[in-house]
Amino acid sequence: MKARYCHALTALAAGVVAAAPLAAGAQTSRGAADPNAPRLMVGVFRSADKTSGVQAADAIRTRISQDVTPKQLWVLPKNDITANLEASGFPTNEALAPHDARALAQILRADEYIVGNVLRDSAGMRVDAFLVMTRDNKLVQPLGSYRVDKADKAAGQISKDFRDAQKAFQHERACVNAARESKYDVAIAAARKGIAEYPKSTLARICLAQALFAQKASPDEIIKVSQEVIAIDPRSKPALQLAYEAYKAQNNVEKADETLLALVASDPSDQRLLEQIANEWAASGKAAKAVPVVEQLVKDNPGDPNYLQLQMRVRLAAKDYKGGIASGEELIKADTAAATAALFTRLATAAVLDSQPQKAAQLAAMGVQKFPNDGDLLGTYADALTRSGQSQQAMEVLTRALQANPKLPGAYGALGRMQAEAGQAAQALQSFQQAVANGDSASSVALYALAAGQAAMRKASASKAKADYEIADQLLTFADKTNSTPTSSLLLGLNSLSFGQMLLTEAQKSKSCETVKQAQGLFLVTQTTVPKAGRDNPQAAQQALTGLNQLSPYADQMAKAFCK
Repeated sequence: MKARYCHALTALAAGVVAAAPLAAGAQTSRGAADPNAPRLMVGVFRSADKTSGVQAADAIRTRISQDVTPKQLWVLPKNDITANLEASGFPTNEALAPHDARALAQILRADEYIVGNVLRDSAGMRVDAFLVMTRDNKLVQPLGSYRVDKADKAAGQISKDFRDAQKAFQHERACVNAARESKYDVAIAAARKGIAEYPKSTLARICLAQALFAQKASPDEIIKVSQEVIAIDPRSKPALQLAYEAYKAQNNVEKADETLLALVASDPSDQRLLEQIANEWAASGKAAKAVPVVEQLVKDNPGDPNYLQLQMRVRLAAKDYKGGIASGEELIKADTAAATAALFTRLATAAVLDSQPQKAAQLAAMGVQKFPNDGDLLGTYADALTRSGQSQQAMEVLTRALQANPKLPGAYGALGRMQAEAGQAAQALQSFQQAVANGDSASSVALYALAAGQAAMRKASASKAKADYEIADQLLTFADKTNSTPTSSLLLGLNSLSFGQMLLTEAQKSKSCETVKQAQGLFLVTQTTVPKAGRDNPQAAQQALTGLNQLSPYADQMAKAFCK
């Protein structure tokens, strides 16, 4: 049915077409209606033709009106139903969609309504009938399936089964009312009375299971009652939902997932439920199970941004990065408002995880074009550029990102790493220092600084230039102070030893006391740091200390000679 019909029916609730309590019909000849009696609506049954469903409904309505007095039950006359349908633009010879049937029942102030199907198969004709509670159309009582040669001939048996089901009506209502007041013991007792009166009652059992759940009864009790409902009505959404929650409480993952799939199968058109399930599975690490559910949602709702977004999220959670990126790109086409900086960041990150750095850079560039000052997006763009071999451009982008957000997490550390790789060791040290000041992980920043210091150390060993030794010393000192490890201590000690040796050579030529003192200070660093690495690197530590023992006496002799 079209959505406008539901709106039209809702508008009628104001009383455009009202149901007359004493309208003409079969029941009026048998006495006045009790205003407190339950009210029943019988809707057109679903059928392939336009006559069988109407015949079944008319016959059932007439038969129940004959079998039950109006003081016990008011059966809404056909005229009231058709008047409302015609006023709201509905055809009167077709079954209503579930939400529309409920809306009509609410307008007519029915407590419950009967709906069903008329099916033709190789064995003839089958009529299925269901009693539905108006307050919640998920509360369904199957009345039965009936083999007949004409649709209207099922009316007598349906009337009997309906009247049997009504034996639990008052008890189920008492259960619901008591549960609303948190009188769960009273609710449970009422539900059990209803089951005793009508052993096939799904409605009384659902109320019983809900009261047990609210009372925090054991999962086993709840599962037992829920499964009794499911045995009668395998598509009962309340029972499946309660069983699912109980299995979760038992940590019975296999049964919980099995029940959740049954819940989906009970009403594939319930897109809110499908979305809820997909979200839950994605959040609990079962995204792969959620993928088929979401694919169906997208198929049923082509171009819907909400479901494209869900599809993207579930695919990414299932590590289907290519599929997730494709969904994200479709989402951007379908809804430009959804193309946020966060979305571009997410898609670019997915491309990086999928080893597609160029795709990541392309997606991030699209985002940066729209959000030129978003620090997170710029940082992601810089990372993608770096991974695709465009380091210089990456540093420029990262510098812009830090101008946009000086506190951007991880940005200074990444910039320092790039600067170090580009040979800009002094700038890298400043970036590492700022990263720690910004609250970035000290261990991560120290690791970057250590790698940069080791590279600078190799350069100094080759060049023997004082400036190269100094920058290596600064980087390694920073790394060891920020997060000292046996490796950082050993490298700092080795660089200090080499640097000191170079200074002794220089002091011997210049006769400089200051240079000798600087060398002695470096040897002291070696003496204090290298032993920390003795257990992890015994051979390298021993060699360094042997060299230190050989050089220290020369430094002392020079100090005596030059520092007078």
